[in-house]
Order: sequence, then structure tokens, then C-alpha cells
Amino acid sequence: MGSSADFKSLEDELIDNVEKDVRYWQQNDAKLRAVKSVSTYQEFSDIVKAAHLRPLSKKEIECKSNPPVVWNNVVTTHNMQDSKQPSSDFVAADVDIKNNIPSACSPIAQEFILSFHRLSTAKHRYKYLSLHGAENVAATFHTEEIPPSVLVELLETLLIFPSNSLPDIVAVTRLLDVITGTKRFELAIEFLSSTELDTLCNLFNKLEESLKSGQQDLAEQGVTEWSLSTLRRKYKV
Repeated sequence: MGSSADFKSLEDELIDNVEKDVRYWQQNDAKLRAVKSVSTYQEFSDIVKAAHLRPLSKKEIECKSNPPVVWNNVVTTHNMQDSKQPSSDFVAADVDIKNNIPSACSPIAQEFILSFHRLSTAKHRYKYLSLHGAENVAATFHTEEIPPSVLVELLETLLIFPSNSLPDIVAVTRLLDVITGTKRFELAIEFLSSTELDTLCNLFNKLEESLKSGQQDLAEQGVTEWSLSTLRRKYKV
């Protein structure tokens, strides 16, 4: 009797783990699709939350199915075999990325880094950061450090911001400010190479030049020559 109960417990645990794995890849694929098409974080969040849902086919709408159609396939294991599985290339790439993420990183930080790395162009990475916004990045890394290699890539991505867009200027400035509050930030800056420091310097130069496009409007949102100068000193450039 005990052996049967143990087996049932192991079976339930296995099913639960498979469901979680399927849900992870559904959400990850949804993120990659969403970042290329949506314009707000709320839209992005809604698409990811609904990643496990599927539309009914015309046949399912017109006919009573037997057994009944399950709209939310997370609550059942019947459709698992039809779920989209990650390609071997993606799995291998994710393993390489995970190996370079400190084990102390929280699951939400690891997921952020993985999703960021799976976007292959700076344009899509920039949109991913824009959709998250400074507040969400702050919440993701509020008690931990941003790995140095990721920090460099974030700075390189921010460098492509459109200098004639006031919302982007404000968003980039706020994100840079948020990053200074992450764990071991000052140590990470100390280890930047001369090339990486040049990238950082170019980013601040571009921000300061962008002030000319709407100085008064930017000042109302806290972006001024003084605030950028203060921020620049924190980054030691």
C-alpha cells in the first residue's frame, strides 16, 4: 500500500514539473513575440499571462466536443504532447547563459536575463527594456547584483535610444539611476574595460546633447544637466 502511494506521489510530482516546464516555454515564446509587436508593458504582461491559452477551432465552436474542450490547458495534461517544445538550439543557448548567471540570482532575475539574451538585436532588446521600465527592473534586481556582463549589454542597448524622443530620454535616465541602486554596482563599474567605459561615456554624452531638444519639458520630469552630471559621477565617467 505504501509503495503504491509513493509511486502516485512521484507521478504527481513528475506531472507537475512537466506542466511547469511547458508553461515556462510557452511564456518565453510569448515574450519573444510580444516584444516585437506591443507598445506598453501592460500589453506585454497580458500576452505573457495568456501564453497557455489557445483559440477554439471553427469545428470546436460549431460542435459540442466530447470530451469538452479545455480552453486553459494549464489545468490539464491532455494537451501536453501537442505543446510546443523548445528547440535544441534554444536549450543549448539557455544552458550557456545560465552557466554565466550567478547562482545567487533570484528566479525572476534569471528569467529576465534569459529573455533579454534570447533577443538577438539591440532594437528588440531596447524595446524589451522599454516595456519593463525602470520600476520593474528595479523590482527585479532590488536585492541583488546585475552580473557585470549583463550590465555592459544593458548599457550598450541603451545607447541606441532615439535622442529626439523625450519619453525615451526620461526612461533611459531613470533606468540608469535604478541600476546605481543594485548590489555591488560600484564594484561592477570598477571592472569595466576602457572600451566599455567609452560606451558609457558616449551614452551620457548623447543624453546631455539630447537635453537641447526639450530642456524645459525634461526638467519637469527631473532630467536636467545637474541630474545627469550627478548620475555621470556615480558611473565614474
